Amino acid sequence: MSNKKGFELSATVIVLLVITIVIFMGSLFFLKKFFSGAEEIKGEIERSTQEQIENLLRSGDLVAIPINKKTVKKGNGAVFGLGIRNVGAQKTFTVVSGFHKAFEIDGKTEIPADPWYINDNWLLYSEGPYRLDSNELKLVPVSVTAGHAIDDLGTSTETGTYIFNVCVFKGDVAIDCDLEAFSTMGFPDELYSKKVYQMLVEVP
Repeated sequence: MSNKKGFELSATVIVLLVITIVIFMGSLFFLKKFFSGAEEIKGEIERSTQEQIENLLRSGDLVAIPINKKTVKKGNGAVFGLGIRNVGAQKTFTVVSGFHKAFEIDGKTEIPADPWYINDNWLLYSEGPYRLDSNELKLVPVSVTAGHAIDDLGTSTETGTYIFNVCVFKGDVAIDCDLEAFSTMGFPDELYSKKVYQMLVEVP
């Protein structure tokens, strides 16, 4: 009887071990795919945009997105260039971007897009953290793909303007880039330059 229990226990351990290995391998695959994707979009930032970012940062800006509005057809993507300049002692920065709102062509009628779905399926970027020395500049690519749907139900993407917030925080923090919350409660101390930046994606 004890041998049978021992066999059942061993089988259970083996099954759990196999499941653990599968989950671990899946996680490694996801991380590899994510970071390789981030490197690819970094290479897509136009040289002229990089130069504009560097010029803005060297002229005194702490954060810069020189081209914050792009027209993107459904199924296509665009890469926005975000620049960060550190002043003072060495610091760590975290980038957070998220869907804000979407409006039809009239600029008034709001499109009921699901923020969670948009963030998971349209946005691709690396939050960091990024450690920068004094006066060091960092270029962070943020990719937005105009999907064919705006929610899990498959609601078709409407023609209009889709707005994304972008925040740069000091430190390795996890704070939502919520413009409305900041407007009500005030900007957190961690928010670098005390400003929320925006990217506008126009879907024709």
